Amino acid sequence: MKTSLLLPSNVYARLFISALELDKNYNIKFYPAALITRNILTDNSSLGLIPSLDLITHKDLFISSQIGISFNALLSNAYIHFKKGQHTIQNIYLAGDITSNEIILSKILFKELYNVDIIPEILNENQFNDNHILIAGDENFEKELFITGLSFAEEMIELLEAPYVNFLIASSNENLIKEFNNKFVDKLKTFKSNNPDLLDKFNDIAKEFIRVNLHHIVFDFEQQDIEGIKLLIQLPYLHGIVKDMVDIKFI
Repeated sequence: MKTSLLLPSNVYARLFISALELDKNYNIKFYPAALITRNILTDNSSLGLIPSLDLITHKDLFISSQIGISFNALLSNAYIHFKKGQHTIQNIYLAGDITSNEIILSKILFKELYNVDIIPEILNENQFNDNHILIAGDENFEKELFITGLSFAEEMIELLEAPYVNFLIASSNENLIKEFNNKFVDKLKTFKSNNPDLLDKFNDIAKEFIRVNLHHIVFDFEQQDIEGIKLLIQLPYLHGIVKDMVDIKFI
């Protein structure tokens, strides 16, 4: 039986897949990032790249200690866009491929770095030009919004003093994680992106920005990434958003 590999539909997941060189035993499926955890929970023959903070509500999932998507500098899957001329922040609106990470961490980030208690709200199309907005996903590159945006990953790195691990390989089946680690961790250690077609849907400015910063994306975890995951998962507890700490089931 084939193993389903569920991925968010973004450029980083496509780069990730290109590095793996998957064999015919894997069936790739793309989903909105917020739906991946729900789908792997209903299919014991699947694993996927889940938003890291999905762990706080799905503690029984097994997590790869070796593979995922981590950022250590400028590149990000989400960017904060501040409204010009507005010097106070009360609300921030969320748009794009929004997940638990953006919803929860935006509150924590603004409290920790700016001492502001914000209320994240989902954006409707009539609000785009009138508010501070956090946009997740490829829209930042498709519309070149990243140029004037603030890297969410970079802000989280400053807060954590560690890499920002955005996505984790997870499954309800421990053996699938073990097999995935064994098959692919060595390939990821030697990954150099030589597939320019992956960036073809973007304009030249976005292509060049991603290309020159590829070394700031990590697919094979080191100890600093593991520490980053632990620190990240602690934040909702430390801020009183959840009542219990999460015991991460690393494989």
